[in-house]
Amino acid sequence: MVGLFQLPNEVLAFIFDGLDAQSFSALRLTSKYAKLATLPAFTSRYFRTRYVMLSRPGLENLAEIARHPDFGPAVRKLELCTDHFVEFPDSFFHIARHEGDMLLAIQEGPYPPAVVVGSTDDVHSSGDDEDQSPGEEGGGADEGSLASQDSYEAPLDKAAYTSLWEEQEHMIMSGLAQAYITQALISLTNIEAVVISNRHRPWGALALGRQTGLPPTNAVDDYEEVPFLGRLLRITLTAIATSGAALSSLTITAGLPREAIVPDILRLPESHLQYYKSLPPSLTELTLNVSAEARRGAGDRWADDVSAFIGVFRQVTQLDLVIKPVDYGPQVDRLKQLVPKLQLPNLEGLGLYRAYCSIQDLGGFIMRHKATLQSVTLVRVGVSDGIGHWRSLFALMRDHLPRLGLSIQRCTAGGLALLCRMEDENGEEFEDCFDVGGSHEAWTAAIQAIETR
Repeated sequence: MVGLFQLPNEVLAFIFDGLDAQSFSALRLTSKYAKLATLPAFTSRYFRTRYVMLSRPGLENLAEIARHPDFGPAVRKLELCTDHFVEFPDSFFHIARHEGDMLLAIQEGPYPPAVVVGSTDDVHSSGDDEDQSPGEEGGGADEGSLASQDSYEAPLDKAAYTSLWEEQEHMIMSGLAQAYITQALISLTNIEAVVISNRHRPWGALALGRQTGLPPTNAVDDYEEVPFLGRLLRITLTAIATSGAALSSLTITAGLPREAIVPDILRLPESHLQYYKSLPPSLTELTLNVSAEARRGAGDRWADDVSAFIGVFRQVTQLDLVIKPVDYGPQVDRLKQLVPKLQLPNLEGLGLYRAYCSIQDLGGFIMRHKATLQSVTLVRVGVSDGIGHWRSLFALMRDHLPRLGLSIQRCTAGGLALLCRMEDENGEEFEDCFDVGGSHEAWTAAIQAIETR
């Protein structure tokens, strides 16, 4: 019989991909040849995306990985997690937030079994180790995985928690956090994307939570969290600009799917805005999740804050904008305020998600970029107008941008679902996800086929 490691690399990759973390680790420990043969699959599985928080162990780990001859080149995405310590911890809120992550994990289904990389020398541990080793944080899985949740029933160790908060503040205020991230981006030769998110929890958060009896919070909408997120954003952008890393994508989705950042966080000093004009020209994709609400007294600045921030990325060709609707009270058409202030000369693709707007403002935004725009995706967009206004938008596109591709996914008109009538061998069906455009005839057909229910 042909030995396992005599099989073609493509077949080996398929086999390794089907192994759970424990089996994969055991296979790598069988021999030096097995370890070498599985190295490409190992780096792809555990180092393609790195999750890190602004803690000393996490940032030191990131620097070590960036210098490693095998692991560093494997990193394509760096996700900066919002997990952090606060000056006045609230045990109930932190635990409730953690349990919310568990519920989210249940809703979205199980993740692959979590694995912790014991060190950058490729030593494995089960994830039960109490000490955080240099390669532990962000080993490709996250603490949001259902299997890796801790109960945190131990009482809060205030002294340990305060010590970690003080160390975190020192890392930020001294510039060490920014220096670590800058140097990592310089060393990560194949880095493509940077993400700011609370979607995943790095393994360092798990270890630090056990150490203090209370996990660091990853909330984004409390009073104490707004200044932290602002600092995290400035550190990230400054590190990108300083490093000159050839990134293609920046994603700021902190809060998805339940929350969104307030525009105050995007308000940057003029000196920073000027410096960020040196962001790498390769950065052509921007994703931003922002709330339609603003903090008290800042409502009039909403469009100015958002447009000034997006305007920093004038080289952007793909903009994905999430505008989370107001939770309570009347909805606000933020697109109406944003359209006159925003002009992206190279915009080719636009994604608009969860926004509440009027057809006139949506059409105005599209027409404002008609010289370059090629595709538009609308997901869960609530339009205040009725079906007639959707038809007027389609007619506008047919007459002025017939080649534009428009993707509709679960949008509404006046509170009713926007549907497209489809015909197949089973008769008529109505879909709430459909594509329109490409020709004059396609737009005309869509005008006749759409309705609301």
